[in-house]
Amino acid sequence: MPASRFPSFTRRLGVAFVALAIVGATNLAVQANATAQDASEPTNDRVLVELGEQLYGAHCALCHGGQGVGLDEPGPSGGPPLIGVGAASVDFMLRTGRMPATDQRHRLERKPPAFDATEREALIAYITSLGDGGGPAIPDVNGWEDAGLAAGLKSFTSNCAACHGPTAAGIAVGQRDVSPALDVVTPLEIAEAIRTGPGVMPVFSQEVMSDEEMQEVVAWIMDLRDRESPGGLQFGRSGPVTEGVIAWILGFGVLGVVMYLLGEKTGDAPTHGDPDA
Repeated sequence: MPASRFPSFTRRLGVAFVALAIVGATNLAVQANATAQDASEPTNDRVLVELGEQLYGAHCALCHGGQGVGLDEPGPSGGPPLIGVGAASVDFMLRTGRMPATDQRHRLERKPPAFDATEREALIAYITSLGDGGGPAIPDVNGWEDAGLAAGLKSFTSNCAACHGPTAAGIAVGQRDVSPALDVVTPLEIAEAIRTGPGVMPVFSQEVMSDEEMQEVVAWIMDLRDRESPGGLQFGRSGPVTEGVIAWILGFGVLGVVMYLLGEKTGDAPTHGDPDA
C-alpha cells in the first residue's frame, strides 16, 4: 500500500470504529433504559400497594379486619371479608362514597367520596393483592353512547325496573332497603353496580347480562334522565298515579278555600226578623 494512502485509510478506519462505538453505546443505553423501566414497574406497584395498605389500616381495618379477612361480629361494626371481591366492587364503593361508612345505620348510602383518584387506585391495588384474583374487574363502558335504546329499555324493564322503578327514580325494596334513584350516577358506576350487585341488588354476570346488554342498559338510563319534559313538571317521572294524587290534593285544597270563604260570608249576613240583628 502506498505510504501516501496510509493516513487516509487509517482515518476512514478510525471513523468506522467511532461509528460502531456510537451504535453500540446507543443500543446499550436503550437496553439499559428499557430494563430500568421494566424494573420500575413492580416498584411502582409495590409503592401503590404499600400506600393502599396504610389507607386500609387507617380507614377500613376497623370493620373489615386485618388483611381483608372480615369481622364476624354482631351489630354494625362487623364488615364482610374483602378477599376476592374484585376491583369493580372496591372501586364502586369508594367512588360513590359508600365506603368507608361514617354512619353505621346507613352503610350503603351515596356520599361524597373520601379518597382522591390516587388513593382509590392504591386501595384497589392493595385489596386485590390480598387474594389470588377473583371478582369482576372494572368494566369497560366505552361505546355506550352507540348502544341501542330499544334493547336497553327491554333489558332495564326485565331486570331493573322492579326495584329501581320504571323511570329509575328509585322505590322501596322491602323493610329498610330502598333502591336509589339513578339520576346522578355515571355510566361506569351503573356498569360496576350491574357486575357487583351492591347491597341487596343481585349480581348480573356476563352469563346473565352480556357486555353489550350492559351498555344498552347504561345508554337507556343515561338517555332517560336527560330527557326533556315537554308536558311541564315531571314529578320524578313517576307516572299518572303521582300526577293524579297531586291533582286531588290541589283540587281539595282549592275546594276547601272556596267553601271556607263562602261559609264566612253566609255566617256574617244579617238574619231578617231577628230583633238583635
